[in-house]
Order: sequence, then structure tokens, then C-alpha cells
Amino acid sequence: MQRKIFPALVGLLLLLAGAGAAWWFLEGRHVRSTDNAYLEADMAVIAPKIAGYVVEVAVTDNQAVRKGDLLVRIDDSDFRAAYARADAEVERVRLATGAAKATVEAVRSSIVESEAELRAAQAEVLRARADLDRAEELLKRGFATRALIDERRAALSTAEARMSERRAGIAAAEANRTAASGTAESESAALKAAVAQREAAALDLANTALRSPIDGVVGNRSARVGQYARVGQQLMVVVPVEQAYLVANFKETQISGMVAGQPVVIRLDSYPDTPLRGRIVSFSPASGSRFSVIPPENATGNFTRVVQRLPVRIEIERPLPQGVRLVPGLSARVSVDMRDRPS
Repeated sequence: MQRKIFPALVGLLLLLAGAGAAWWFLEGRHVRSTDNAYLEADMAVIAPKIAGYVVEVAVTDNQAVRKGDLLVRIDDSDFRAAYARADAEVERVRLATGAAKATVEAVRSSIVESEAELRAAQAEVLRARADLDRAEELLKRGFATRALIDERRAALSTAEARMSERRAGIAAAEANRTAASGTAESESAALKAAVAQREAAALDLANTALRSPIDGVVGNRSARVGQYARVGQQLMVVVPVEQAYLVANFKETQISGMVAGQPVVIRLDSYPDTPLRGRIVSFSPASGSRFSVIPPENATGNFTRVVQRLPVRIEIERPLPQGVRLVPGLSARVSVDMRDRPS
């Protein structure tokens, strides 16, 4: 009996070994798999840009939210007052700017008027000089008196003095215009600064309401009413579970021949009997160890060769099977049949 059992066991082992070898040759050698794979999502960390006391928390733990929904409101009384002050300053500077521009226009008008008066004075000088020349000619012929000559010379001197006065007035007006223009430019710059300050105050006021930047589910909520929130402090996280994807860390010896778009089979540890389909989206530009907090430095010390792993991003096909829920952090096993090519 024992003589028959032993050959049967050997035959069975040979049969199993042959079946295994046949499976590896036909299927196994074409499939590359890893259980170092996890669900990920581009989570949005909600943190305030301004500091203040929390007066409202509009969401609860694990609540689904849409993009733009209110999450947290910070006390805005100080920021409203700051905006009111900035708005009043804009109005004050705008009025000052208008007054400065009006002054420039008034000085410009006075210069035009003075230039007209200067031309009239120049014409008066020409007329007075001509009268003096005629009077001197008449005096030579004996038809005029010395008193007339003196009178004509006095009139010429008066006209010349008036012309000099008009020129001095124009010079003073030009100086006033330069000063007024400088004041107007300064007020214009102050107006721009005041408007920028008001926009900053308006932005701070708007930032008192923290809204969801994406569709997702609220998680890790630490915000509480009455809490003092600091700038950049994490108050909660919004997880876009509907856009969850998979990161599979394949060995460096497995990635040869893999290309973007190649189909993959995914089995989540939480749903082992429900395989999912996916496609390779992209490959990391460096191995996982290069992105670690302390990257290995193999050029110094004792060297130990370790097989590196390359993160591969995989998109999961939708719609998902009934009852399957993707949660970032879940573990998975990923298989790639190298005979499958991108469609």
C-alpha cells in the first residue's frame, strides 16, 4: 500500500508543479502586481487668512459640502470698522485730489489770461514807442513842444513797466501751476494708495467667511465656536472622496514596459471580492525614498542595496460598483497585465 501512495504523491506534486509552471508561462509572467498601494485624494486644508474668534461653525463632522458652501465664520466687527475707515479715507483723498486738479485748472486759466494781457501790454509799448518817434520827428520840424516829448516818453515808460509786470505775473503763475501740478500728482498717488488699502480691508472682511474650495466631505474638524483662530491654523479638512485615486508603489524591477493609459485591476482590502478597473495616469519623477524627510545618501558609509519603489498614479474608473465607497488611506492590491495596452 505504501509503495502505491508514494508514487501517487510524487505524481501529484509533479502535476501541481507542471500546472504552476504552465500558469506562470501563460499568465503569471505577464502580470505585475503590488500590495503597496493606497487610496489618496487632493484634500483641501481649511485655514484662515486672518486671525479672530470663531463665531459660527456651519458644518459638522463627515458632512458633505459643495464648492462655495460656508464652513466657518470669524468675528468680522473689527474688519468692518477697518473697511469703513479705509472707505472714508478714499473719499477724503478723492475730494482733495479733485480740489488739487481744480487748482491746476484755475492757474492754467489765469496763465492764459495773463498771456493775453501781456500781448496787450506789448501792443501798448509798440504804440507808445511809435508815438514818441512821431513826436521827436515833429520836434525836429518845430511842430511839437518839449512837453509833448516828455509826455510821450512817460507813456512809453508806463507801457514798458506794465509789460514787465505782466511777464512777472506769468512767471509767478507758471510757478504756481508747477506747484499745483505736483500737489495734484501727490494726491493722485495718495488716492491709489487709499484705494489699495480699501481693497485690502475688503479682502480681509471677505476672508472672515471660510468657504469650501471644492466638493467633498468634512473631516478632522477642530473648529469650535469661541475658539481663537490664528492665521494658517488648520480648522478642518475637506476630502474630495468622489475624486479619490490610487497610488501604487511598484518595485523598480516591475515598471519596465508600463505606460500611461495601461489598464489595471484593483482589489481594495475592504472590498476583496469586488475588483475595480483603473488606468495608469502618470509616474512619479523620482522614487519614494528621494521624497522622504531624510533621503538616503549612498555615497557615504556602508552601502546596502535596496530595491526602490516608484509611485504610480492610477485613476479608478467610474461608476463604482454598488456598495463600494472610496476612502483615502485604504489599502489595495494592484495588478497590471503587460499584455494589455492603452486603448
